[in-house]
Amino acid sequence: MALELSAAASRITGTPEHRILVVIQDSPARSAAEAGQVLPDPGQEIEWLGQHEA
Repeated sequence: MALELSAAASRITGTPEHRILVVIQDSPARSAAEAGQVLPDPGQEIEWLGQHEA
């Protein structure tokens, strides 16, 4: 999968593949933040969205 993503990114952006880094990391959602908000655990998305919608 990482090689396919790397090749696709190179093809789409025109960036040489040797300049592209692809990392697939499996970690809990609560270890990530987006737009200043910690992401919800799987199954908690609807509740989370209700609390964080603008």
